[in-house]
Amino acid sequence: MKIKCILIEDEISNEKELYFILRRYDDIEIVGMVQNTDEGIDLVKKLRPQAVFLDINVPNFNGIKLAEEIKDVDSTIAVIFVTAYDKYAVAAFEIKALDYILKPFSIARIEKAVERLKEYINVNKSMKEKLFELICEFNNMERKYIINKIPCENKGKIVLVDVNDIYFFYIKSEKTYVKLNDIIYVTSSTLNDMEKKTGFFRAHRSYLVNLNKIFEIYSWFNGTYKLIMSDYRKSEIPVSRGNVRKLKEIINI
Repeated sequence: MKIKCILIEDEISNEKELYFILRRYDDIEIVGMVQNTDEGIDLVKKLRPQAVFLDINVPNFNGIKLAEEIKDVDSTIAVIFVTAYDKYAVAAFEIKALDYILKPFSIARIEKAVERLKEYINVNKSMKEKLFELICEFNNMERKYIINKIPCENKGKIVLVDVNDIYFFYIKSEKTYVKLNDIIYVTSSTLNDMEKKTGFFRAHRSYLVNLNKIFEIYSWFNGTYKLIMSDYRKSEIPVSRGNVRKLKEIINI
């Protein structure tokens, strides 16, 4: 599998040079190139790359700050600085940059960075696989030990979430998300698993709702309903037409 990378570099000549060097590697895929920070962070959020090659001196923005924003999107994204300034090296490694390449760079130096990136990706993949195994093992334990807790993944750790703190579960991009008041986690369990375990209401094929966390209910269209949850965002959950009757029976409306 290729390593997806984004280049954020305001100098087009440097960007092209880096691009042509990186494209020599069969296991590196450049999925995007931009010259400014706004487009850069939007592209990171959209494409979720595994690595970002970043100029530290991007106009109208601090490259260190941009790297922090990238890490906020996904802490596992490898940030590799490519810059003419050596004075930011300490700050770069404080925010866990994978590498710091000084311009003008050589093919040999880029090759060293790529090898470091490959090693990082392999280690990270191994950690994720082990974490997934742990979560699966936890889910397979006797029910009496985990009845009120849902194991969730958060930045490489397992968080045990109290069922009563969950507002709803939802599916997006084939992943199951756990929505608390102001936090969202990921769980390896399916909605069907969570429905059996929690007794939550299946409002829609993609949503499982804690009825105790509903703030408002209103009719929508074609016989469907919408639920307004009591979380701080007042999240809206659709109720499919086939589940409206069951909802009415449960809450006596």
